[in-house]
Amino acid sequence: MSDTSASASRLSAWGSLMLYAAVFVAIYAGVKYAEAALMPRFDLSNLRAMAAFRTAFSIALDWLEAIAMILLLRFRGMRLSDIGWRKGSSVWGWIGALVAVAIYAGFALGGPMLKGQPILTDWSLFRIATALGIGITAGFCEEAIFRGFVMTEARNGGAPLWLQIVLSALLFGMAHAGWGGMTAKFDIGSMIGAMISTAILGVMLAGVYVIGRRSLVPVVVAHGVIDAIIEPWLILFALSGGFAHMGH
Repeated sequence: MSDTSASASRLSAWGSLMLYAAVFVAIYAGVKYAEAALMPRFDLSNLRAMAAFRTAFSIALDWLEAIAMILLLRFRGMRLSDIGWRKGSSVWGWIGALVAVAIYAGFALGGPMLKGQPILTDWSLFRIATALGIGITAGFCEEAIFRGFVMTEARNGGAPLWLQIVLSALLFGMAHAGWGGMTAKFDIGSMIGAMISTAILGVMLAGVYVIGRRSLVPVVVAHGVIDAIIEPWLILFALSGGFAHMGH
């Protein structure tokens, strides 16, 4: 047995999750440091310019964390196909994905955060680029990580299905704590609200993953569509201090 194979065999499923959590935090800290260091070099006085800047770093963060996850999978002797990529889904998976999009995007569109936004009329470069960039990136990267990798490794570690779903949702919510720091002053209320709403979405998508025979395809599509619809406007809302104002 090679040294790599021996090391991989000694790394348990739970050890894999803990190692990835540490790598995830390290990558997050590095990207946020780079974002803060480069921010003064750009003219970000315009709200959409700031949104585009933040979006670019968010996309870079997701891909770096997805690459790290793929490398860890390879180290463990696994591939993306082992966590559901390109795996056929049942029809219930696609029905569940449609329901998840309708419920989550519907509530967001009907809520105060997106009220009055030109969602159906604004087809500017900002809107199209942001929607596609975030939709494709978050759809693939975050679903591969939080549904595919987390739930598969938790199952490999002997966790029952309910714990796989809860763990996936909690980590997904925690990963979005950065929404509390979208403005110059960190807002605890915004952070908690983002974590709770994202965790709820995580439960929904975990359910779709399960009923879709653990295929990533429906959840990638559902997550991508949801973010493409609502994310450009949520970012603008957060950068304008909207979340903080909701608490007053």
